[in-house]
Amino acid sequence: MAAMTEIEQLTRDYAEARSYLSGVVSRLQEELERVKHPALPLIREAVGKTSEAHSKLYAAVEAAPELFTKPKTITIAGIRVGYMKQKGKVVIKDEEAVIARMRKLLPKDQVELLIRITESVHKPSVYDLSAGDLKRLGITITDDGEAVVIKPVDSEVDKLVNTLLAEAENMAEKAA
Repeated sequence: MAAMTEIEQLTRDYAEARSYLSGVVSRLQEELERVKHPALPLIREAVGKTSEAHSKLYAAVEAAPELFTKPKTITIAGIRVGYMKQKGKVVIKDEEAVIARMRKLLPKDQVELLIRITESVHKPSVYDLSAGDLKRLGITITDDGEAVVIKPVDSEVDKLVNTLLAEAENMAEKAA
C-alpha cells in the first residue's frame, strides 16, 4: 500500500512530466506557426485559383447539358464531370396524415417497412430512480464504484493538441 508521501511525490513527478510535455508542444506550435506563416499567402493564392477554376468548370458544364446525355459523366484528368441524378430529399409536412394514408392505402407488410415504431428506456432518467425501484424493475447499474482519477486541473496540453488538430483540419478544408 502506498503512503500519502509517496503519492504526493508521484503526483509532483506527473505534474513535472506534464509541464515538460506542455513545453515541448508549445515549442512545436511556435515552430509550426513560424513555418506556416510564410506559406499562408501561397496557400490562399492556391485556394483562390482552385475555387476560380471550379466555378468556371461548373458554369461551363451547367451551360452545356446536351454534352452529357450519354454518358452523363466523363472523367478527364482524374476529375469526373457531367450530370448525376441526385438522391433527393424526403419532405413530409404532416407525418401523422401520411402515416394514416399509408395504413389505409398500402398493404400491411409494406406499411410495416415504411413506418418505424421504437420504444426504449431513457437511460439518463433511470439514474433518478431509487434503489428499490431499480430492483423491482430489474434494472442494474454497473461500473458505478470508485475509480482512480488522474486528471490535470489545467488542460493546457489538451488545448494545444486540439488547436493543432483544428488548424490542420481547417487548412485541409480550405485546400479542398
